[in-house]
Amino acid sequence: MPRPRLLVTRAEPDASDTARLIAELGGEAILLTTRHEVPILEPVPATAPDLLIATSPRAFRLGLPIPGTWLNLPCLVVGGVTGEAARQAGFADIRIAGGEAASLKPLLAPFTGRRAIYLAGEPRRPELEADAREAGLTLAVWRRYRMEEGAATSDVEAKLADGIEAALHFSRESAASLARAVAGSPHRERLWRAGHACLSPAVASALREAMGPLAFEPRIALAPERNAASLVRLALGLAGDPTHAQFD
Repeated sequence: MPRPRLLVTRAEPDASDTARLIAELGGEAILLTTRHEVPILEPVPATAPDLLIATSPRAFRLGLPIPGTWLNLPCLVVGGVTGEAARQAGFADIRIAGGEAASLKPLLAPFTGRRAIYLAGEPRRPELEADAREAGLTLAVWRRYRMEEGAATSDVEAKLADGIEAALHFSRESAASLARAVAGSPHRERLWRAGHACLSPAVASALREAMGPLAFEPRIALAPERNAASLVRLALGLAGDPTHAQFD
């Protein structure tokens, strides 16, 4: 029996990690990288912070080394995956939010009047910086990486020609990037008719908006837990049940 074909649009090395997980759980990964990470070698900020903030594991893996004297500082992160990256980077005092940048807001409150450094990527959304200012923090941005779009038309056509049963969506940005990559593709409608597994309500909303007007209601579902294994299991369920949907 053929394995369900699941579309993965993550940048490396995350794409290969997800592909291995899909294979372990019984699917076949179709890798269509729509964005690529590029390190930004911005100098270390001259003034040491009282705490650090990160919203992606890439903030620790890319860019210049984080000073060792900062590793004992509080490190506020958006979710468990970013928290694990902070731990591997050597941080001990890691405070984990609920998986979206907005969920960091309560963690900022105890640090009123303190100086924070945001280990940031480009492009980035403005909400976190606005929340930090509202909480009374002095926030400096240390850019660590940039995400660039770059899916070749030939790659899009080759990967989608045989169809997919479901797609995995880890972020708002990757969902929007996929929509732009397939905008002129003859496989666009077939892709949107597949199942779409999303990591959060914000990702699901961004995906639906990026799809644009459709003559049918797309099958968009939310992962029960915010981790890759839960998302893959959901995608496999969507692949096996064409009526499966959880998102209104």
